[in-house]
Amino acid sequence: MAAGSDIKAVFFDIDGTLVSFRTHKVTRSNIEVLDALRKKGIKVFISTGRMLGMTSVLDGIAFDGYIANNGATIYDSSKKMLHGRLLPKKELYTLRERLKTPGLPPFAVSFMTADNYYLNCQSDLAEEVARIVGVVPPIISNIDDIVKMDVYQMCVYLKGKALDELMEGWLTGCTASVWNPIFADVNEKGITKAYGIDRMLEIFGLDLSRTLSFGDGGNDIPMLEHTALSVCMGNADDAVRAASDFVTETVDEDGVAKALMRLGVL
Repeated sequence: MAAGSDIKAVFFDIDGTLVSFRTHKVTRSNIEVLDALRKKGIKVFISTGRMLGMTSVLDGIAFDGYIANNGATIYDSSKKMLHGRLLPKKELYTLRERLKTPGLPPFAVSFMTADNYYLNCQSDLAEEVARIVGVVPPIISNIDDIVKMDVYQMCVYLKGKALDELMEGWLTGCTASVWNPIFADVNEKGITKAYGIDRMLEIFGLDLSRTLSFGDGGNDIPMLEHTALSVCMGNADDAVRAASDFVTETVDEDGVAKALMRLGVL
């Protein structure tokens, strides 16, 4: 396990880690921490399930790079895309087939492109998630038009057995991760925050053995298991805690700052 003083790159989730679910803003403590890390020469990166267009909550804060769409897209500090992995068209067409199959229950799906996200039908659940994370709801569009787009990630508004049936019976080239109980992020198999971290480290010439990550949700597990040190927030569930080296307080209790001090990074 790396020592805190060895850390040269820190990867941060957004929701529930840097941004409070209560205020939908980056906490003052986290703004100060990010500045302090960069002043020490430590690279700071975002690693989020959001698409880049949903990161305006971070405007005015300097980052060395952005991992978005759970690793499917990589951006530099100026938000120029450096790497992108589109969802295979086969998976999009298969999902369309499932949604149009008579006798099977319909459900909502949002589709993330580089610049926006689109919903196949009106959904109270999609609107609720948008409220939870403080973003505008997706644009409702026809599924036949959506599958022609360049899509990096989907959000499926299913859970439990229904989600398992979709992934095992239809979207066999994809994986689902859950950080909110009413929907799941869906990415191409092999695309995770850990994948995004490896691409970012290659770009910057950094060593995985000197990395630290912070997260709180199910989609953070690959990242937390991958970096040399990992910290989960106080609101994390048992699975996320098991994937982490340390547990800190919640975002509203200055959990990031407290962990960095305890670990000797700051």
